Amino acid sequence: MRKSYLFGLEYKKFTGRSYMANYPRPPPPHFMWRADHFNQTHWVTTKETRFTSKPPPKDRGKITHYGKSRALQDSDPRILAEYREEGNLNMTLKVISCAPRVFEVLNFLSPVEVEHLMELASGEDLSLSTTGFGENDDDEGDVRKTRTSYNSWLERERSPIVDAIYRRAADLMRIDEALLRHRGDGEYPDLGTDTTIAESLQLVHYDPNQEYTAHHDFGYCDLDEPFQAQRFATLLLYLNEGMEGGATSFPRWTNAETFEELKVVPKIGKAVLFYSQLPDGNMDDLSQHEAKKVRLGEKWLVNLWVWGPVYDK
Repeated sequence: MRKSYLFGLEYKKFTGRSYMANYPRPPPPHFMWRADHFNQTHWVTTKETRFTSKPPPKDRGKITHYGKSRALQDSDPRILAEYREEGNLNMTLKVISCAPRVFEVLNFLSPVEVEHLMELASGEDLSLSTTGFGENDDDEGDVRKTRTSYNSWLERERSPIVDAIYRRAADLMRIDEALLRHRGDGEYPDLGTDTTIAESLQLVHYDPNQEYTAHHDFGYCDLDEPFQAQRFATLLLYLNEGMEGGATSFPRWTNAETFEELKVVPKIGKAVLFYSQLPDGNMDDLSQHEAKKVRLGEKWLVNLWVWGPVYDK
């Protein structure tokens, strides 16, 4: 604890930021996109193209095999390729904030994929959302004050379409898709675990007057936590648009031209990627964000959380 305190003092002098981890915490093990200036763009090419038509029900069932048999080589055809775009998919990440690092990706999901996720949602029992890492789970009053949406969970193996979304997300973040599933047969033996570093997709629904007030996606580790496992990146996927309110807000972003919060307006199929960690291993306090209150209509979205270095919850 004393090491963290003393290091925090020096870190504050050098960076102007508070050190929000336990010292020493290593840099993130995953790739991070640069955000040097507003509207900077990065391009990613993936073979995980979007679905343009819906496969028959018999081909949309749960995936029942695990491990290395799930891996695809570059030369292998994609799963259910006959229902997808031909060739490769080019994705553009546009920097909309440098601190925190926030990127916008238009048309990450196709209308068919959005429809599929909404279809899955219709068969789910949505429950009152709780805040992350278990805080307030036993205090309904507090939960309702901070997060008033309803949610459910969709595991990667729920369908081949959901699996394809994970694979595309892995390519977007330049992370091996094997890390985003349960592994086996000698995949990443040095990691010390076969467990995925990605959570199941969180499907979230907001009705009028529902919101999630400003919060971080990371938590705080115990002093004796060896890996200091934390959420590394968040990928938001919007499933509808046109509501009044409902923007995703970053109230503490750094912008020399305005003191107004950054607001990301939902658009069908759009993705927003942001990091909860800094390249030096510290947590990014500026990644605090908020789901603004829906004033009219409803809001549907999906969260994908990727952890680093491991997912131990």
